[in-house]
Amino acid sequence: MFGIKASQHVLMVWSSPVNAEELQTFVGDLKSTVGDEGKVAVENADMLTSSNHTASSFDHVLVGVLPPFTFQCPVDLLGEVLRTLKPKGSLTMRTTDAASTQSNLKLGGFTSVSEPRNANLTDEQKRDVTVPVFEVTCLKPDFEVGSSMKLSFAKPAAKAPANTWNIDLNDDDVDLADPDDLLTEEDLIRPDPTSLKVCGTTGKRKACKNCVCGLKEELDAEDMKNKEATKKDFKSSCGSCYLGDAFRCASCPYLGMPAFKPGEKVKLEEKTLQDST
Repeated sequence: MFGIKASQHVLMVWSSPVNAEELQTFVGDLKSTVGDEGKVAVENADMLTSSNHTASSFDHVLVGVLPPFTFQCPVDLLGEVLRTLKPKGSLTMRTTDAASTQSNLKLGGFTSVSEPRNANLTDEQKRDVTVPVFEVTCLKPDFEVGSSMKLSFAKPAAKAPANTWNIDLNDDDVDLADPDDLLTEEDLIRPDPTSLKVCGTTGKRKACKNCVCGLKEELDAEDMKNKEATKKDFKSSCGSCYLGDAFRCASCPYLGMPAFKPGEKVKLEEKTLQDST
């Protein structure tokens, strides 16, 4: 009977509608097959996940083996069946939808899923069905859920070369450089504390959009100072700076200033710096 042997533990999962007398007779046949040392548990499919069966406690599970063979076992229910099966334990299902059953079994983690074959029904069962009934068997993998093993192709950890240099720091014959001799004069100059100020939001020396800590004003002042220094040392590459903005390039430091004579020192009057309003 479904490859079940004496002393095995079997779980029988049924679903409504099912004939109560036929179910009782079938369970009695199972108990006779496994004998006194075996065990037969019967569960409704809707109650299986809440039944709390011990993990890896059954040798064989039967699902939907009684008419009308229309029960479609979902993947989550198959996961509970997989948990209760022993490693290499078997599952047998009967169904009218073989393709869907095969797919669900593979997704549920079962291996050795067989090709659907015509179920060996009794003459009475054949009279009650109008469509073909298929039987599919599969196995639980030969390991527990969550187990691990070493890969056969894993490379061993690399060992340190045997011929490595070992330096004894207590050896008087070893001349070590003085760390202070490695410092240059620039390394010994204390940095300006103002140049170390960073924005509390960006964490960099760059002001954020809504700066209120004063870093933006400080950076603007430094930028203006650098521009003034650039103007002093500026040498025109085009020679047209004195002609006015129409002849100046986009990076010309004289942008916005009036035209002047070549070589003339540019000075702006005080009144040009005042707001006319």
